[in-house]
Amino acid sequence: MDENPVILVTAGYDHTIRMWDALKSTCTRTIPYTTESQINRMALSSNKHYLAVAGNPSVSLYDVFSASDLPVMKLDGHTANVTAVEFTLDQKYLATCSEDCTIRLWEIHTGSGKYELKNGAMVNDIAIHPDMRQELIVSCDQEGMIRVWRWRRREVLCQVEPQPNVAVRSVAVSPNGQLVVAGNNLGQIFVYRLIIDSSPQAGRSVELELYINFEAHEGYRITRTLFSSNGLLLATCSSDHTTKLWRLTERVVPAASRGESLQAGAELVHTLVYHQRWVWDAAFSSDSGYLVTVSTDTRAALWDMKSGDVIREFKGHQKGVVCVALNDATN
Repeated sequence: MDENPVILVTAGYDHTIRMWDALKSTCTRTIPYTTESQINRMALSSNKHYLAVAGNPSVSLYDVFSASDLPVMKLDGHTANVTAVEFTLDQKYLATCSEDCTIRLWEIHTGSGKYELKNGAMVNDIAIHPDMRQELIVSCDQEGMIRVWRWRRREVLCQVEPQPNVAVRSVAVSPNGQLVVAGNNLGQIFVYRLIIDSSPQAGRSVELELYINFEAHEGYRITRTLFSSNGLLLATCSSDHTTKLWRLTERVVPAASRGESLQAGAELVHTLVYHQRWVWDAAFSSDSGYLVTVSTDTRAALWDMKSGDVIREFKGHQKGVVCVALNDATN
């Protein structure tokens, strides 16, 4: 077995999980997903050994390198659609969220549910803060709230509502842990500074400070937001059939009174046009040079970030593809 294999996985409405040779665009393995549920989201562990698959209402954990098509573990506890899954960087826990209004953290070694966070509204997405010492997880929900949780204590440290009564579909935390980005049902992107004050005076203070707000997909749903591995690019997927690549910028502008100030904004780098229906999910390569997108049009596409061009097509699913997971990191 290759010591550093590229793991590329897609799944969706046809009840199959497909693994691909990314260079040859060929399907190397098809795992039948035997439950009646569709597959909503997937995540790969950082060591490439485990694939978490979110369905309704269970989560299945597969051994990537096993010859068996059966999951090694099934996580039962949610009572409705599981909308997102993410491994902690230390691979001790798997975080999930659901339309049952809860967020759960599962101990991977035992499969037991260790922590349950009660949100009070259907949870659409979660993002774990990269610094595990902070014990923070960010969520967004159907009622339009973004919350920052200290998961081990099951407490909300802060919350914001970007637009009243507009569902927030996706959240992401930048690789350096300093920014939180959220996309909503009206095509708006909100970027917040995540301010953490752990000084003795503050005790434990967390704040979301609005940094940038811009219209990414006018009037269309944003289905996914994600940062590139180096943190320099922001990808937004949408029901308008496109994915857009943005660069967050700061420039010096004259201030109202004498002097200068920094003005933050978002610069459109590429509009990725290929898919014929909704683009549901995307995944960056570890070097931030490539992006994989998936769509209801049954296809996945690999994009070059420099040119903004499709360089590989992945065809084989019989119905819409709604989730992708990629891990091409080298040791």
